[in-house]
Amino acid sequence: MNITGHSIKSFYKILSLLVSNLVLHADSIEMVLVQGGTYWMGDNKNLSDEEPAHPLSISSLYVDVKEVHIWHWEKVAKWAELNGYEFSDSSLLRKDGPYWYTENSELIFPMNMISWYDAVKWCNARSELEGRVPIYYLDDDHTYLYKTGDIDLNNSNVKWTASGYRLPTEGEWEYFARGGSYSLHYPWGNLLDGSKGNYFYSGDPFDNAATPVGYFNGNQDINESKYSFNGHLVTPKNQISNFGLHDIVGNVSEWCWDWYYDSWYSNSESRVSDTKGPDYDNLFPLLSSKQMSLTRVARGGNFRSNPDADGNELRLAFRHSFLPNSTLRRLGIRCVRADVDDPLWLQSRSLDGFPNWFFLDWFGYYWQSSNNWVFHYELGWLYPKGKGSYDNWIYFPKHGWMWTGRYVYPNFYSNKESTWYRYDDNGSEFGWFENLVNNSRFRFGREYP
Repeated sequence: MNITGHSIKSFYKILSLLVSNLVLHADSIEMVLVQGGTYWMGDNKNLSDEEPAHPLSISSLYVDVKEVHIWHWEKVAKWAELNGYEFSDSSLLRKDGPYWYTENSELIFPMNMISWYDAVKWCNARSELEGRVPIYYLDDDHTYLYKTGDIDLNNSNVKWTASGYRLPTEGEWEYFARGGSYSLHYPWGNLLDGSKGNYFYSGDPFDNAATPVGYFNGNQDINESKYSFNGHLVTPKNQISNFGLHDIVGNVSEWCWDWYYDSWYSNSESRVSDTKGPDYDNLFPLLSSKQMSLTRVARGGNFRSNPDADGNELRLAFRHSFLPNSTLRRLGIRCVRADVDDPLWLQSRSLDGFPNWFFLDWFGYYWQSSNNWVFHYELGWLYPKGKGSYDNWIYFPKHGWMWTGRYVYPNFYSNKESTWYRYDDNGSEFGWFENLVNNSRFRFGREYP
């Protein structure tokens, strides 16, 4: 019953096999683990709000390899709206890829026209849909999940140690963006040309608009343009960063968690490990006295960033700030999550009056024995291993190990046959599975009433 050699490296690579009617790169929603460390945040030689440069320690975290694209946003948002979430109408005004782009879907472009509020709610929905513990709440006890409205959350409203998805803090963003290049303007050095990222008149075919996520992968097409800086003469290289991330420079700017304060780096709290930025309760009276609006940070240059403009927005230290209800075609998101995992089926609930019986909203009723075997009321005796509701290996005595999770159930991946099955949960008899390749049927599960 060894599943190690065949276990699947990425949940989304499994998910991509189930996607129909869409050409979707398997790794387009992959995450990588960025190991924690200490770096120098900020820049002493450019804009005043980047000063002083200071040391900051960041814990390990998982980061989206690419910016959240439109297809992924829509997949989660449609589920979310059926489960109590509400998003603003501005997200319906997003800019898709151009009509002439035929190499892939016009939806594999960065999601845009989303406010900070919608971005945070979408992170919660992404967590719930996959079976992870959500991050953002309306109360300090983390009881009431943030699903609707435009609410100015505070640091205490965030369950920072949970397994779900969230926006990166400003400190986290600069850490994973630099990828070890702590004294440089860009991940690769201090010189910029159009072959390295999508910015204002950089020379790519999508100039003055977003490129597909991960477009600068060594196959990018660059033409001579106002700010291409001879990038059209350069042999294209894969611009993935030292930490394995795409589009760190250019494409769309990315919402962060933090409130913006121009003098924050001078505050000793900015140097606390894993700092979350200024606290709302302290910042609001300070800025109100100066008749200044509270804004949220966004990081990373975008397709409208002019390298000759004051401060050069494409530099890694540059700090954008926007009202949290701002919606722009040049503003999107990249999610992170903590390097933590949940115990198997953490979110199941016990049934009053029925000892050892539990209910899991996506998996149904099961009886838990003292030696880890469970009896599922439809699937029979099973031996489960895994994490939370998002990475579940289940041993069927009549077949072997199969993989499933909340996001793909009732689909199961057979480790034995390297193929997908679908459990017939609407059938008149328990336990039947259908092979999704050849439509053959087998009864791996319960065979009695």
